[in-house]
Amino acid sequence: MSAAALNFESRWTMLALKRVDADLAERLHDQRNRFVEACISGTDREVAREGAAMCRGYRAVTAAMENSEPDDAYQLGEDPATGLMVAIGSQKAAEGRVHELYGDKVIFISPDEVATLFATVGALKSIGEIKTRFPGAEIVQARKLSQGS
Repeated sequence: MSAAALNFESRWTMLALKRVDADLAERLHDQRNRFVEACISGTDREVAREGAAMCRGYRAVTAAMENSEPDDAYQLGEDPATGLMVAIGSQKAAEGRVHELYGDKVIFISPDEVATLFATVGALKSIGEIKTRFPGAEIVQARKLSQGS
């Protein structure tokens, strides 16, 4: 991934770009397609030309978003009792941004990994069942039950 793409994708999603500037989002999408086509069937010169154009496009969308939009490539949560921070994001590029802003102790996890945990870890399976049965239920405090309770 180019540094230009990384600068954008570590902070924002294409959906956010579409909200800010739909035309710019469409132009970047078209340029990405031209680059992929060049990689598949183009000459070295065409690949270089379309790649350079794509980098310019990513720089343009980053500039358009930089001063107006907060990061949306991840969601950050913190346990108030322990301070443990978890960031959930589907764009791998966002992991570096999260660690840059909040430190290396933040756990970065994808939505698919969260789903896998809810499907396989006993305590999370129970929480999932409760939240399914009682929509809107929230975990406000967790505590360990003593033996015999």
